Amino acid sequence: MEDNSIQEADIWAYITKSADESTRIKIENWKQSHDFDENLFNSIVKLYDVTEKNPYEDVIDIETAKAKFFTSVEPGYKKDFNIKNYMKYAAVIVFFIAIAGIAYQNLSTHRITIETTYGEEKQITLSDGSVVWLNAVSKISYEEKSPRTIQLNGEAFFEVAKDKADPFTVETPDHVIVKALGTSFNVKAYPKNTYLETVLLTGKVEITSKTYFKEKIIMLPNDKIRIDKADGLPLKTVIENEQTVLAWREGKIRFENTTFKDIANELSNQLNVKLVFENEKIAKSKFTAVFDKSTSIKNILEVLKMSKEFNYNQNKETNEWMIE
Repeated sequence: MEDNSIQEADIWAYITKSADESTRIKIENWKQSHDFDENLFNSIVKLYDVTEKNPYEDVIDIETAKAKFFTSVEPGYKKDFNIKNYMKYAAVIVFFIAIAGIAYQNLSTHRITIETTYGEEKQITLSDGSVVWLNAVSKISYEEKSPRTIQLNGEAFFEVAKDKADPFTVETPDHVIVKALGTSFNVKAYPKNTYLETVLLTGKVEITSKTYFKEKIIMLPNDKIRIDKADGLPLKTVIENEQTVLAWREGKIRFENTTFKDIANELSNQLNVKLVFENEKIAKSKFTAVFDKSTSIKNILEVLKMSKEFNYNQNKETNEWMIE
């Protein structure tokens, strides 16, 4: 052959039928010559077979990845195919199969995200028949093909369709996992709150945590588990009235022995207002009350003042309510 050394890029172009005429003739002549490296040629053919069958091939930057990998391959091919070359070409195949596999896996999954804004609620029916009520400033996300594995940020009430073979799981940002088969329960997991809370109304659920505790917790109807984020300790109590749990679905803002700081987060979610505490003691004070969501922030603060001493004023420039 003339001064036309064969490069991997030439072989690749020939196999993918994208080579120009001169390259095509050069490769065909090489295949008939004593310098033809059949093992190299066949390894690239196999590589092409794999990527060609990938329906998302167009998103894989084959040329860039191939060029980077081939820079480590010695130029010039020898008739004798030793173990070093075998490993080299095998590595090429493994490398590109890995790229194709990762791209296929990432793009073949469709993630669904549903969220609400301030004061908004949504009802969602999942493809398995389960129903989710999403509270204000909350978000759920899940794989389209796996609607029974939910990531929750905020608060939601779930009515789970029964499927013994496929448990329904809800995971919070703190990696607390609530698992159920067929049941109804409420999960509250706002990042700014000092606690996480799960209340079970019907059925049976199992709670596990990668962050706060090691042993799983089994909940029965009317059980409430509250986890203090500061110490991670779960506290189990029994609710006497399910309306305390479902108040938000009835257009109510309800607090039960809740710190002013957590109340402030709730008011932010529902009314889009910001409370700033200049007194840490009052921020830790606890209140029990219920309001319609239509109640103004000023009226809410006036009612809370009746049980605890504090002052408030509005900074109209920042639209913040200062609590002191």
